[in-house]
Amino acid sequence: MDATILFLAQLIVSSVIALAIATLYSLVLPGIERKIQARIQQRVGPPILMPGFWSVIKFMYKARTEPIAQMPRFYKFLIGFGVGVVSLLFLFNTPYWWFMLGWGSILGIAGMLKLEEVIYVFMGSQSQSIMSTSMPVPDTVRGSKWPNIRREFNEQHSAERSLKMMLIGSLPLYLALLVPFIVAQSVNIGSVVVTQNPAYSPFNSWLSFSLPTSPILFTVPGFIAAIVYFLGFVVMLNEKPFTILKAKIDMIEGGVLEYAANLRAGYYLMRNLLMFALSSIFVTLFLGIPFDPFMPAMFLMNMVLSLMLPIALSVLVAFSPIFTFRQIYPTAIGLSALGVLAMILALSI
Repeated sequence: MDATILFLAQLIVSSVIALAIATLYSLVLPGIERKIQARIQQRVGPPILMPGFWSVIKFMYKARTEPIAQMPRFYKFLIGFGVGVVSLLFLFNTPYWWFMLGWGSILGIAGMLKLEEVIYVFMGSQSQSIMSTSMPVPDTVRGSKWPNIRREFNEQHSAERSLKMMLIGSLPLYLALLVPFIVAQSVNIGSVVVTQNPAYSPFNSWLSFSLPTSPILFTVPGFIAAIVYFLGFVVMLNEKPFTILKAKIDMIEGGVLEYAANLRAGYYLMRNLLMFALSSIFVTLFLGIPFDPFMPAMFLMNMVLSLMLPIALSVLVAFSPIFTFRQIYPTAIGLSALGVLAMILALSI
């Protein structure tokens, strides 16, 4: 019983430390991303803390507005639910959660990611206003040129797009996630880490530090899967060229448009934390360096290496157009084929 209580205490403390560090760090990542993107485009760009940290603080202090939705309470609840889902996604990646009911596994990660995707479908289907003003399309005033046509809202198109992206757009990411587990011949994250970093143990001294001896990233299937994972990472963040869920040319902001004040701050927090969570998971699975809150050297190395994906994202966004589904479908199918190829090659390792 004493061992169980000790483990639960360590789990709680490690989770609080991990979430505190991850949240603060995630609020810096958007500034780094925007700064690099601006430099590529020969602009100065915003201050590092402006897009993430100060934007969240600013919206927390704005006057609250009531969104117009079919179920306003549910629509507002989705933000808190999203933050919780992304927080669990990140925590399942940390060592002490590897021993909790199998959540520290491919099933836990994939399940949380799929829940995060479903949230955008609900957001788009619930929102029924544009800038807090009800505006059904087409017009229903007397003399309208569009009689007998079904009324709908722009955000509902975002829900339809979210559903399509959930079915096919994000598929490459899940295929790429499987490759490290196939190499380790296990569904557990701990086994994936030990396969690459045999000297690591979550119960070592807090001063200990071990480097991986055989990172999956430096194998042929691992390198192919890393490319597929990165582009899936872009899809999950709804960034160019896959930003069709909220393409400003026609959707403005899609299903998240009506979130203002503290709700908008929560949305930014969810998006930024998702960026770091996916980056940290990549370092854990493909390099064997986990985010261990009780080993400073390990989690600092994880945080530094996690910059790879946001930096690559900023370079891609700086040059990218916005894909329509005519481009997204073949791109997703091609990336899925690469992911399957990586899985087949991983069987031979």
